[in-house]
Amino acid sequence: MYNIARFGREEFLNERWSYKPGEHVGFTAPTQNGKTTMMFDLLKHTDTSWCAIPPVMLVGKPMDPVVAEGIEGLGYREIGSWPPRKNLFRFEEEPPGYALWPKHLLDVEPEVDNAHVSSLIRPAMMETFRAGNTITIADESYYLCVELGLSPLMTRHWTQGAGMGSALWDGTQKPSGTAQGSIPTFRYNSATHTFLGRDPDKRNRDRFAEIGGVDPKMVGETVKGLQKFEWLYIHRDGPTMCIIGAV
Repeated sequence: MYNIARFGREEFLNERWSYKPGEHVGFTAPTQNGKTTMMFDLLKHTDTSWCAIPPVMLVGKPMDPVVAEGIEGLGYREIGSWPPRKNLFRFEEEPPGYALWPKHLLDVEPEVDNAHVSSLIRPAMMETFRAGNTITIADESYYLCVELGLSPLMTRHWTQGAGMGSALWDGTQKPSGTAQGSIPTFRYNSATHTFLGRDPDKRNRDRFAEIGGVDPKMVGETVKGLQKFEWLYIHRDGPTMCIIGAV
């Protein structure tokens, strides 16, 4: 068994978590393992006052009560398209962030709905990339890359965004991909901060070999032994790692 430091969730968030502009953050865990909750916990403990545009969360699911609760807790403004509409007749302070949550089309083929949702998300990704000093939050990456055809925009963030301060925080539950496609490998070696949840699927754990600077065997064995809602955290610069408890 590998000797890796362990911290409680609150201790990590309040005393260990440190974030700088332009750093990509990646979350990987099967569904129902607390990925979205961990993402919101970190956002609550991250200073985003430097952002040229408030953080923008891209929400692809038609409905998700965990996401809805997290958005409300952060005070993000939910919008259906980009750019956000401004009321010209009254002054409104800019919110701490935006949740871009397009309305899905009903009674249409999946490819038609996907094209519709993609057309509403694409402008936001293009602007946050060009603006610099931004945080774009994408959950779930597989859906955006493969089903919505936004892989080129996601890859541009991963490969060029850090130097511009255009950070991408993303989460996925299926790193091994499917017959329909997979997430670009840039995703795994671009993140400064990587969070890995418990995953019994060896095909998923094999993708961890693409995380630079760490022993993939140690990472795979550690992730396999995690409890539900625990995380293996890897900071690329060092690299350093620790286990974050469920509470």
